[in-house]
Amino acid sequence: MDKDELELIMALRAMAFLEAMEMQAEILKRLAAACRPESPRSSAERKRLIKLAIENCKDETVLQWLRENSESGTFRKLSDMFDFLKSKIDEEEKKNHDDTVDIIFVAHGAITDSMIPAKCLLPLPTITDLVLYSPWNCATTPEVTYGIATGKMRPEHRIFFRDLPLPFFFHSITVVYKQQPPNLPDCWNSLKKVGGRMIPNISVSPLQPHDGVWERFKSLSTKYGPPGRNHIVIPFILPGESESVPFSAIALALSLVLLSSRFKATVHLDTCLSDKSTGRESDRKYLQEQYYCTEDNTVMTCSPDAFDVNCCSGNIKL
Repeated sequence: MDKDELELIMALRAMAFLEAMEMQAEILKRLAAACRPESPRSSAERKRLIKLAIENCKDETVLQWLRENSESGTFRKLSDMFDFLKSKIDEEEKKNHDDTVDIIFVAHGAITDSMIPAKCLLPLPTITDLVLYSPWNCATTPEVTYGIATGKMRPEHRIFFRDLPLPFFFHSITVVYKQQPPNLPDCWNSLKKVGGRMIPNISVSPLQPHDGVWERFKSLSTKYGPPGRNHIVIPFILPGESESVPFSAIALALSLVLLSSRFKATVHLDTCLSDKSTGRESDRKYLQEQYYCTEDNTVMTCSPDAFDVNCCSGNIKL
Protein backbone atom coordinates (compact mmCIF):
# COMPACT_ATOMS: atom_id res chain seq x y z
CA MET A 1 0.00 0.00 0.00
CA ASP A 2 1.55 3.30 -1.08
CA LYS A 3 1.39 6.63 0.76
CA ASP A 4 -1.52 8.04 -1.29
CA GLU A 5 -3.67 4.95 -0.69
CA LEU A 6 -2.92 5.04 3.04
CA GLU A 7 -3.83 8.73 3.26
CA LEU A 8 -7.07 8.09 1.37
CA ILE A 9 -8.06 5.22 3.66
CA MET A 10 -7.35 7.33 6.75
CA ALA A 11 -9.42 10.15 5.28
CA LEU A 12 -12.31 7.79 4.55
CA ARG A 13 -12.28 6.51 8.12
CA ALA A 14 -12.32 10.06 9.44
CA MET A 15 -15.23 10.86 7.14
CA ALA A 16 -17.21 7.87 8.41
CA PHE A 17 -16.73 9.01 12.01
CA LEU A 18 -17.65 12.61 11.19
CA GLU A 19 -20.76 11.50 9.32
CA ALA A 20 -21.95 9.49 12.33
CA MET A 21 -21.47 12.51 14.59
CA GLU A 22 -23.09 14.85 12.08
CA MET A 23 -26.11 12.56 11.80
CA GLN A 24 -26.80 12.93 15.52
CA ALA A 25 -26.11 16.65 15.47
CA GLU A 26 -28.43 17.13 12.50
CA ILE A 27 -31.44 15.87 14.44
CA LEU A 28 -30.74 18.38 17.21
CA LYS A 29 -30.20 21.20 14.70
CA ARG A 30 -33.52 20.49 12.99
CA LEU A 31 -35.35 20.64 16.29
CA ALA A 32 -33.64 23.91 17.21
CA ALA A 33 -34.29 25.43 13.77
CA ALA A 34 -37.96 24.53 13.91
CA CYS A 35 -38.29 26.48 17.17
CA ARG A 36 -36.46 29.58 15.89
CA PRO A 37 -38.90 32.25 14.63
CA GLU A 38 -38.46 33.80 11.19
CA SER A 39 -37.61 37.50 11.29
CA PRO A 40 -40.15 39.95 9.77
CA ARG A 41 -37.57 41.04 7.18
CA SER A 42 -36.84 37.44 6.13
CA SER A 43 -40.55 36.65 5.96
CA ALA A 44 -41.30 39.63 3.71
CA GLU A 45 -38.31 38.92 1.47
CA ARG A 46 -39.21 35.22 1.24
CA LYS A 47 -42.72 36.13 0.08
CA ARG A 48 -41.34 38.60 -2.47
CA LEU A 49 -38.93 36.03 -3.89
CA ILE A 50 -41.56 33.29 -4.14
CA LYS A 51 -43.94 35.73 -5.87
CA LEU A 52 -41.15 36.57 -8.34
CA ALA A 53 -40.52 32.87 -8.94
CA ILE A 54 -44.21 32.18 -9.59
CA GLU A 55 -44.33 35.07 -12.08
CA ASN A 56 -41.39 33.64 -14.03
CA CYS A 57 -42.08 29.90 -13.73
CA LYS A 58 -43.38 28.10 -16.81
CA ASP A 59 -43.98 24.61 -15.42
CA GLU A 60 -47.27 23.63 -13.76
CA THR A 61 -45.67 21.02 -11.50
CA VAL A 62 -43.16 23.54 -10.18
CA LEU A 63 -45.85 26.21 -9.79
CA GLN A 64 -47.95 23.85 -7.69
CA TRP A 65 -44.92 22.98 -5.56
CA LEU A 66 -44.10 26.67 -5.02
CA ARG A 67 -47.65 27.52 -3.96
CA GLU A 68 -48.02 24.52 -1.66
CA ASN A 69 -44.70 25.15 0.09
CA SER A 70 -44.65 28.96 0.15
CA GLU A 71 -45.27 29.04 3.91
CA SER A 72 -43.44 25.82 4.80
CA GLY A 73 -40.04 25.39 6.39
CA THR A 74 -38.59 24.52 2.97
CA PHE A 75 -38.09 28.20 2.16
CA ARG A 76 -37.35 29.50 5.66
CA LYS A 77 -33.78 30.47 4.64
CA LEU A 78 -34.61 31.46 1.05
CA SER A 79 -33.72 35.13 1.51
CA ASP A 80 -30.42 34.27 3.22
CA MET A 81 -29.48 31.90 0.40
CA PHE A 82 -30.46 34.51 -2.19
CA ASP A 83 -28.14 37.09 -0.58
CA PHE A 84 -25.29 34.57 -0.30
CA LEU A 85 -25.54 33.47 -3.93
CA LYS A 86 -26.07 36.98 -5.30
CA SER A 87 -22.79 38.13 -3.77
CA LYS A 88 -21.02 35.23 -5.52
CA ILE A 89 -22.65 35.73 -8.91
CA ASP A 90 -22.10 39.51 -8.81
CA GLU A 91 -18.36 38.87 -8.47
CA GLU A 92 -18.35 36.34 -11.30
CA GLU A 93 -20.14 38.73 -13.66
CA LYS A 94 -17.05 40.94 -13.56
CA LYS A 95 -14.93 38.12 -14.98
CA ASN A 96 -14.43 37.04 -18.57
CA HIS A 97 -17.10 34.33 -18.64
CA ASP A 98 -19.49 33.67 -21.50
CA ASP A 99 -23.20 34.11 -20.89
CA THR A 100 -23.62 30.32 -20.61
CA VAL A 101 -21.70 28.91 -17.66
CA ASP A 102 -21.26 25.85 -15.48
CA ILE A 103 -21.88 26.49 -11.78
CA ILE A 104 -20.40 23.96 -9.36
CA PHE A 105 -22.00 24.10 -5.90
CA VAL A 106 -19.88 22.41 -3.23
CA ALA A 107 -21.41 21.39 0.10
CA HIS A 108 -21.92 18.59 2.55
CA GLY A 109 -25.13 16.76 1.85
CA ALA A 110 -27.47 13.86 2.41
CA ILE A 111 -30.80 12.55 1.19
CA THR A 112 -33.93 12.36 3.30
CA ASP A 113 -36.94 10.05 3.21
CA SER A 114 -39.24 12.66 1.60
CA MET A 115 -39.50 12.97 -2.19
CA ILE A 116 -39.76 15.84 -4.66
CA PRO A 117 -40.29 16.05 -8.45
CA ALA A 118 -36.84 16.37 -10.02
CA LYS A 119 -37.94 19.33 -12.14
CA CYS A 120 -38.44 21.37 -8.95
CA LEU A 121 -34.64 21.64 -8.79
CA LEU A 122 -34.80 23.43 -12.16
CA PRO A 123 -37.55 25.87 -11.18
CA LEU A 124 -36.83 28.64 -13.69
CA PRO A 125 -35.37 28.66 -17.24
CA THR A 126 -32.18 30.29 -15.93
CA ILE A 127 -31.03 26.82 -14.79
CA THR A 128 -30.92 24.64 -17.90
CA ASP A 129 -29.90 21.41 -16.14
CA LEU A 130 -28.84 20.17 -12.74
CA VAL A 131 -26.38 17.29 -12.64
CA LEU A 132 -25.77 14.89 -9.75
CA TYR A 133 -22.50 12.95 -9.68
CA SER A 134 -22.74 10.71 -6.64
CA PRO A 135 -25.03 7.68 -6.85
CA TRP A 136 -27.80 7.66 -4.27
CA ASN A 137 -26.65 6.66 -0.77
CA CYS A 138 -23.01 7.37 -1.62
CA ALA A 139 -20.44 9.75 -0.13
CA THR A 140 -17.71 11.52 -2.12
CA THR A 141 -14.19 12.88 -1.58
CA PRO A 142 -12.53 16.26 -2.36
CA GLU A 143 -10.93 14.62 -5.40
CA VAL A 144 -14.42 14.42 -6.89
CA THR A 145 -14.92 18.11 -6.13
CA TYR A 146 -11.81 19.01 -8.11
CA GLY A 147 -12.70 16.63 -10.93
CA ILE A 148 -16.18 18.13 -11.32
CA ALA A 149 -15.03 21.74 -11.01
CA THR A 150 -12.43 21.38 -13.75
CA GLY A 151 -14.51 19.12 -15.98
CA LYS A 152 -11.74 16.52 -15.91
CA MET A 153 -13.71 13.75 -14.22
CA ARG A 154 -15.48 11.27 -16.49
CA PRO A 155 -17.61 8.29 -15.44
CA GLU A 156 -14.69 5.94 -16.15
CA HIS A 157 -12.63 7.76 -13.50
CA ARG A 158 -14.92 6.69 -10.64
CA ILE A 159 -13.38 4.52 -7.93
CA PHE A 160 -15.55 3.13 -5.14
CA PHE A 161 -14.63 2.24 -1.58
CA ARG A 162 -16.69 0.72 1.16
CA ASP A 163 -15.83 1.56 4.74
CA LEU A 164 -17.12 -1.42 6.72
CA PRO A 165 -17.41 -0.94 10.49
CA LEU A 166 -15.91 -3.59 12.75
CA PRO A 167 -17.11 -4.38 16.29
CA PHE A 168 -14.36 -2.25 17.84
CA PHE A 169 -14.66 1.44 18.69
CA PHE A 170 -13.32 3.68 15.87
CA HIS A 171 -12.17 0.66 13.84
CA SER A 172 -13.26 -0.24 10.34
CA ILE A 173 -11.97 -1.94 7.24
CA THR A 174 -11.89 -0.19 3.88
CA VAL A 175 -12.72 -2.34 0.86
CA VAL A 176 -11.59 -1.09 -2.55
CA TYR A 177 -13.74 -2.44 -5.37
CA LYS A 178 -11.56 -4.00 -8.05
CA GLN A 179 -14.29 -3.14 -10.53
CA GLN A 180 -17.10 -0.60 -10.54
CA PRO A 181 -20.34 -1.72 -8.88
CA PRO A 182 -22.42 -3.83 -11.30
CA ASN A 183 -24.73 -2.09 -13.78
CA LEU A 184 -23.46 1.37 -12.89
CA PRO A 185 -24.64 3.90 -15.54
CA ASP A 186 -21.88 5.24 -17.78
CA CYS A 187 -23.25 8.78 -17.51
CA TRP A 188 -24.07 11.28 -14.78
CA ASN A 189 -27.54 11.82 -13.30
CA SER A 190 -29.03 14.67 -15.35
CA LEU A 191 -32.23 15.93 -13.72
CA LYS A 192 -33.30 17.58 -16.96
CA LYS A 193 -33.67 14.06 -18.34
CA VAL A 194 -35.41 12.83 -15.18
CA GLY A 195 -38.16 15.45 -15.62
CA GLY A 196 -41.22 14.96 -13.42
CA ARG A 197 -40.09 11.74 -11.74
CA MET A 198 -39.65 11.80 -8.00
CA ILE A 199 -36.24 11.93 -6.33
CA PRO A 200 -35.26 12.20 -2.66
CA ASN A 201 -35.10 15.63 -1.10
CA ILE A 202 -31.45 16.64 -0.75
CA SER A 203 -30.32 18.64 2.26
CA VAL A 204 -27.00 20.47 2.21
CA SER A 205 -24.92 22.05 4.96
CA PRO A 206 -21.92 24.40 4.93
CA LEU A 207 -18.33 23.23 4.64
CA GLN A 208 -16.39 23.53 7.89
CA PRO A 209 -12.71 24.34 8.53
CA HIS A 210 -12.11 21.02 10.30
CA ASP A 211 -13.39 18.83 7.44
CA GLY A 212 -10.55 19.80 5.09
CA VAL A 213 -12.70 19.63 1.94
CA TRP A 214 -11.99 23.13 0.66
CA GLU A 215 -8.33 23.02 1.68
CA ARG A 216 -7.89 19.79 -0.28
CA PHE A 217 -9.61 21.36 -3.30
CA LYS A 218 -7.25 24.34 -3.17
CA SER A 219 -4.27 21.99 -2.84
CA LEU A 220 -5.33 20.05 -5.95
CA SER A 221 -5.92 23.32 -7.82
CA THR A 222 -2.38 24.43 -6.98
CA LYS A 223 -0.92 21.09 -8.08
CA TYR A 224 -2.93 20.48 -11.26
CA GLY A 225 -4.33 23.89 -12.16
CA PRO A 226 -7.53 25.78 -11.25
CA PRO A 227 -10.93 25.49 -12.96
CA GLY A 228 -11.02 27.36 -16.24
CA ARG A 229 -13.15 30.03 -17.83
CA ASN A 230 -16.94 29.58 -17.62
CA HIS A 231 -16.55 27.34 -14.55
CA ILE A 232 -17.97 29.09 -11.47
CA VAL A 233 -17.22 27.22 -8.24
CA ILE A 234 -19.34 28.19 -5.22
CA PRO A 235 -18.26 26.59 -1.94
CA PHE A 236 -21.06 26.63 0.60
CA ILE A 237 -19.10 28.39 3.33
CA LEU A 238 -20.98 30.42 5.93
CA PRO A 239 -18.69 31.21 8.89
CA GLY A 240 -20.29 30.17 12.15
CA GLU A 241 -23.16 28.37 10.41
CA SER A 242 -23.69 24.61 10.25
CA GLU A 243 -27.46 24.26 9.84
CA SER A 244 -28.64 22.22 6.87
CA VAL A 245 -30.83 23.73 4.14
CA PRO A 246 -33.07 21.97 1.60
CA PHE A 247 -31.21 22.09 -1.70
CA SER A 248 -34.51 22.87 -3.42
CA ALA A 249 -34.43 26.26 -1.65
CA ILE A 250 -30.88 26.89 -2.84
CA ALA A 251 -31.78 25.92 -6.41
CA LEU A 252 -34.70 28.35 -6.31
CA ALA A 253 -32.53 31.12 -4.85
CA LEU A 254 -29.87 30.57 -7.51
CA SER A 255 -32.40 30.56 -10.35
CA LEU A 256 -33.75 33.89 -9.04
CA VAL A 257 -30.27 35.39 -8.75
CA LEU A 258 -29.56 34.39 -12.35
CA LEU A 259 -32.74 36.19 -13.47
CA SER A 260 -31.02 39.53 -12.86
CA SER A 261 -27.66 38.42 -14.27
CA ARG A 262 -26.42 37.76 -17.79
CA PHE A 263 -25.91 34.06 -17.05
CA LYS A 264 -27.78 30.91 -17.85
CA ALA A 265 -26.26 27.91 -16.15
CA THR A 266 -25.93 24.19 -15.90
CA VAL A 267 -25.60 23.52 -12.17
CA HIS A 268 -23.33 20.71 -10.98
CA LEU A 269 -24.07 19.60 -7.43
CA ASP A 270 -21.00 18.28 -5.66
CA THR A 271 -22.19 16.74 -2.42
CA CYS A 272 -22.52 13.41 -0.66
CA LEU A 273 -25.90 11.76 -1.16
CA SER A 274 -25.72 9.36 1.76
CA ASP A 275 -29.07 8.24 3.14
CA LYS A 276 -29.56 10.09 6.43
CA SER A 277 -33.28 9.43 6.77
CA THR A 278 -34.42 9.91 10.35
CA GLY A 279 -37.32 7.51 9.85
CA ARG A 280 -37.59 4.76 7.29
CA GLU A 281 -34.85 4.38 4.72
CA SER A 282 -35.46 5.71 1.24
CA ASP A 283 -36.87 3.24 -1.28
CA ARG A 284 -33.56 1.75 -2.41
CA LYS A 285 -35.15 -0.25 -5.24
CA TYR A 286 -36.73 2.88 -6.69
CA LEU A 287 -33.47 4.81 -6.41
CA GLN A 288 -31.66 1.97 -8.16
CA GLU A 289 -34.11 2.23 -11.06
CA GLN A 290 -33.93 6.03 -11.19
CA TYR A 291 -30.13 6.10 -11.47
CA TYR A 292 -28.13 3.93 -9.05
CA CYS A 293 -28.09 3.26 -5.32
CA THR A 294 -24.99 1.96 -3.55
CA GLU A 295 -24.71 -0.13 -0.43
CA ASP A 296 -24.35 1.63 2.92
CA ASN A 297 -20.94 3.15 3.77
CA THR A 298 -19.91 3.45 0.11
CA VAL A 299 -17.64 6.32 -0.96
CA MET A 300 -16.85 7.48 -4.50
CA THR A 301 -13.54 9.12 -5.35
CA CYS A 302 -11.84 10.15 -8.58
CA SER A 303 -8.84 8.42 -10.09
CA PRO A 304 -5.70 10.61 -10.18
CA ASP A 305 -5.46 9.64 -13.87
CA ALA A 306 -8.23 12.16 -14.51
CA PHE A 307 -5.98 15.03 -13.48
CA ASP A 308 -3.32 14.36 -16.10
CA VAL A 309 -3.04 17.56 -18.13
CA ASN A 310 -3.14 15.54 -21.33
CA CYS A 311 -6.13 13.46 -20.24
CA CYS A 312 -9.00 15.62 -21.41
CA SER A 313 -10.02 19.11 -22.45
CA GLY A 314 -11.62 20.25 -19.19
CA ASN A 315 -15.05 20.86 -20.74
CA ILE A 316 -17.78 19.48 -18.50
CA LYS A 317 -19.55 16.65 -20.31
CA LEU A 318 -22.63 14.83 -19.09
